[in-house]
Amino acid sequence: MNLSNNAVATRTNYVRGVRHLMMQLGKLPEDCTVDEIKGFLVKLRDTGQLSSSSINLRVCGLKYYFRHIVNRLDLVVGIPNPRIAKYDTEVLTTTELSTLFQACRDVRQLLIVQLLFDTGMRSGELLRLELKDFDKANRTIILRKAKGQKLRVIPYGEYVRTTLKAYIKMLGYFPKGAIIESYKEKGVPLSKSGLQHIVREVAKRSGLKKRISCHTLRHTYAVHFLNNGGHLPQLQKLLGHGYISTTLHYLKYAHLPLKQICTPLDILMKS
Repeated sequence: MNLSNNAVATRTNYVRGVRHLMMQLGKLPEDCTVDEIKGFLVKLRDTGQLSSSSINLRVCGLKYYFRHIVNRLDLVVGIPNPRIAKYDTEVLTTTELSTLFQACRDVRQLLIVQLLFDTGMRSGELLRLELKDFDKANRTIILRKAKGQKLRVIPYGEYVRTTLKAYIKMLGYFPKGAIIESYKEKGVPLSKSGLQHIVREVAKRSGLKKRISCHTLRHTYAVHFLNNGGHLPQLQKLLGHGYISTTLHYLKYAHLPLKQICTPLDILMKS
């Protein structure tokens, strides 16, 4: 999985799924029957131990093991993937975003929230961000280790630039590594759990009733991008989606500015 450039989270979840089965059934996965494996998964579902998406990760991990490790394609075919429950995506309005910004207690928190919304980057990408990744001339950020180990270039705005300057001034030095540092240790990057905690606390102080996480700001970025006249292929590249079908999900939340679209007849008459 390392050679295949699978994400750390993917490797961790797949290994966890295989280990869980072995601990519950007391034998190697390839020594189990399809019915035993199905029974294990049904028990996880019926006892409410895991959500449908978590059970799906267990299934994917087992299928990877059977397909690539022990070459048991018969077991791969016999195990169905569960239907994943779908939840509505929370999207913040402009007023709610302003409220969220105002709830930030310091410049570090404001920079985190602004970066997540202004660029749509993932939390892991934010935590790996360094000063050298900012191209001031072109006002872009180079994400060198994005999901799938892909390189991606995204724009950032004047407000982020101003907040970044204020953050560096607050620190009193230029960070040599990750920009977003831990509160406790100088030069140590903020952890993912620390980042999530900051966003949750800001959301709590804001008084907003919506479920707000780092990914909520990414969703909000996507919908606002479309509402402001952005195009789906552009959004796909900016978000780093491998498939346009993933990006199409945001269309049901967008309110496209139809009045700004020039009709075919008007275009014809103007030519």
